[in-house]
Amino acid sequence: MIILDSSFIVAYYNTADNNHKKAVEVMKVLGAGEYGDILITDYVFDETVTVAFVRLKSLRKTVEIGDDMGRFAKIIYIEKGVFEGAWELFKNQLDTKFSFTDCSSLAIMKKEGINNIVTFDEDFKKIKEIEVVAG
Repeated sequence: MIILDSSFIVAYYNTADNNHKKAVEVMKVLGAGEYGDILITDYVFDETVTVAFVRLKSLRKTVEIGDDMGRFAKIIYIEKGVFEGAWELFKNQLDTKFSFTDCSSLAIMKKEGINNIVTFDEDFKKIKEIEVVAG
């Protein structure tokens, strides 16, 4: 299993993003099933469509992105225990600048035993227990 971060998804869809070409290459690997099930959290979905709408300035394109995410990834909904774990991670981070959404991804990864994340956020590389794909 592998979880996707919004930085990756936005880069994949935004041709003006510096990481777009790399995101396209990684998506080919993911599509081939090399990492198994592709997952996103509902928070990543929210963050991605919000950022896409602001950057792309197109409701139609943003809706297409949201629909695509629902097709290629299983959406995991953050429940109370994961939320609380994410809040603890957020409050206690020392040398990272994770958003609360990032902390929710880390919390779900811990709960579900997921070791792989696709992201261009360099702070994820500071977490020794996970493998960053793409970044």
